[in-house]
Amino acid sequence: MRVVLDTNIWISGLTGTNPFCQMILVNLQGFDVVVPDQVREELERNLSDRVMKQLYRLLLQSDTKVDFALVPGDLVAAFEDKGLKKGDAEIGAFCAWREIAMLVSNNRDFLRGMTGEHSFNVLSPEKFCQEFGLRE
Repeated sequence: MRVVLDTNIWISGLTGTNPFCQMILVNLQGFDVVVPDQVREELERNLSDRVMKQLYRLLLQSDTKVDFALVPGDLVAAFEDKGLKKGDAEIGAFCAWREIAMLVSNNRDFLRGMTGEHSFNVLSPEKFCQEFGLRE
């Protein structure tokens, strides 16, 4: 099962502000995690160089892949038409395009407005941890 972690999951896990996000990052090797280029770009804009180095070490250790492919514009536009902002639409479109099974996010727009409308499931970090039995 391929999983995408939204930008907020990486940031909260790396900075230690959410224990569920931290738990997900500690257990990355147990999942087939893919990082869309949009998420990578957002992380580079929002994290210090020191934390980015920590992120890349974590990606290498867990064999997590960054996907640099350009998401088709018409698919991004379709997700924008659903009310998502540009970056969120790009992530949603990536998940649909790459046939991702699950998006883990704290983003209200994904959690509230996207459930059931697309080919991938959206779970909060807490629900993801519960569903997969992740514990501290």
